[in-house]
Amino acid sequence: MVDVRALRTGLGRASDLDAACRAATAALVDRGDLEVRAYIARAGRLRALASAGVSHVLDGVPAASGPVGRTLRSGAETREHRDDGVLIAACVPVRSGEDVAGVLAVSSDAGIGEDDVAAAREAAALLGERVAALGGPPGEGSASRLAQHSAALAGLEDPRRIEQAALVAALDLAGMESAMIARSDPGGGLHVACAAGPLAHVLARLPAPALDALAALVADGASATVAAAGRDPSLELPAGLREVAAAGARTAIVAPLLARGQALGVLVVADPRELPVPTDRAELIELIALQAAACLRTAAAVADLRHRAATDPLTGLGHRGAFDEALGHSHRRPVATAVVLCDVDRFKELNDRAGHQEGDRALRAVAGALESGLRRGDALFRLGGDEFAALLAVRGEEEALGAARRMREAVAASEAGLTVSIGVAVSGPDEPDEALVGRADRALYRAKAAGRDGVVLAPADAAPAGASGSLP
Repeated sequence: MVDVRALRTGLGRASDLDAACRAATAALVDRGDLEVRAYIARAGRLRALASAGVSHVLDGVPAASGPVGRTLRSGAETREHRDDGVLIAACVPVRSGEDVAGVLAVSSDAGIGEDDVAAAREAAALLGERVAALGGPPGEGSASRLAQHSAALAGLEDPRRIEQAALVAALDLAGMESAMIARSDPGGGLHVACAAGPLAHVLARLPAPALDALAALVADGASATVAAAGRDPSLELPAGLREVAAAGARTAIVAPLLARGQALGVLVVADPRELPVPTDRAELIELIALQAAACLRTAAAVADLRHRAATDPLTGLGHRGAFDEALGHSHRRPVATAVVLCDVDRFKELNDRAGHQEGDRALRAVAGALESGLRRGDALFRLGGDEFAALLAVRGEEEALGAARRMREAVAASEAGLTVSIGVAVSGPDEPDEALVGRADRALYRAKAAGRDGVVLAPADAAPAGASGSLP
C-alpha cells in the first residue's frame, strides 16, 4: 500500500493543486515500475498537473475522450487490459466532496496488480481531500473563457449567430447583465442588431443619434467605460453614454467593432448595478469585439463570394446552376411551379449589326424588363447567351400564362428595342424537373416557329416530339 503518513505530509505542505498532484504522483511512482499521471478537471477538459515515471503526457484531454474522460464522466474506475488479459492501466476518480474533481491514472506495460490499483485508490482519496481543502478545482480563468468564446465565434458563418454569440461572450466576460450590438447600415447609419438582458428592451430603442454618438466616441479604436461609483455626479456624460445611462445602466463598457480599420458597429455591455470596471475587464470586451468584427467581416466576404459564384456578372441574375437548385427546392411549395423560358428574338442579328457592347446593353435592358413583370417571390435567371428563365409559384395555368404575358409586354415596352418568345409549363404531380423544363422548351420552340414575340403554354400531356431548340 501507499505510505499514507508520507503522502499526508506531502499533501499538507502543498500550497496549490500542482504541488498536491506532484505529491500524489511521487508517492505512487515510488512503488516501482509505474507511470502515474494526475489530472484535474477544468473548462470541460482534464489538465495534467503532475506526472511521474512517464516519457510524455497527454494534456487537455476532453471529458468525452478515452478511459480518463470516461472515469471523470462516470465517477467510476476504468481499467485497460492487454489482449492476453493482463491489466496494464487503471484510472481512479479523484473526489472533492461529492464532485469528481479529477483522475489519477496508473499504468505499466509490464502489467499492474490489484495492490497497485488499491494504492492509486488510496492516493486519489487523500488527493481529493487536499483538493477540497484548497478550495476545489480551479474555476475557468478569463483567458480560458475568452479563448473558448473566440473559438465558438470562429466556427460561425451566419451574421445573426455571430452577433448572438458575441453577446453571450460579452455578458460572460464583463460579468454584467445586459448587452447590445449596433451594426452599420449600407447608408452609413447604425441600427440595433440584437440585445439581451434586463435592459435589452430599452437599449434596443436607443435613437439613431445616440448610436452614432457611441460610434464616434470609440471611432479611434479605444473603448469607453462609465461607472457610477467612480464618476463625479456633477459632470455630464457625453452624448451616447448619456442615453445608455438614461436607459438604466449604472455601469457600462462600449467597444468598437473594427475589422481591418473598417467600423462595423459597436458592442455595449451594461448593468443597473454599480460595478467596478478594471482594465483587464475592459480589455476582454475590446478583444471579443475585435473577434466578432473579424468574424462578421469574413462572413460578409464569404457571402459575397457565394453570391458572385451563383450570379451572372452581366445582369446580376442567378445562372443556370442557381436555376437548377431553385427548381429543385420549389417542390416544397404547396402550390404548383411554372417554368417560363424566354428567348430574345433576333438577338444574333443585333450583335452582328451593332456589336457586343450594344448586345450587352440590350440584354441588361431585357433582364430589367422581365424582372419588372414578375411578382414578389418569383425568381428570374439567365441561363446563358440570350436565354432567360423564371420560376413562378402559381395556382394554375391561367395564372402562369398571365405572368408570362406581362413579362413579354414589359420587354416590348422597354428600351431594349427587342422582343422575346416565351414557353410556359406548369408542373404536374410528381413530374421530374427535366420533363418540366423540356415541356417549357418545346413550348418556346413553338412560340418561335409561330412568328416570335409570343407566349405558348405547354399542354400538361405534351410528349417529347420533334427536335427542340430555338430560332435566331
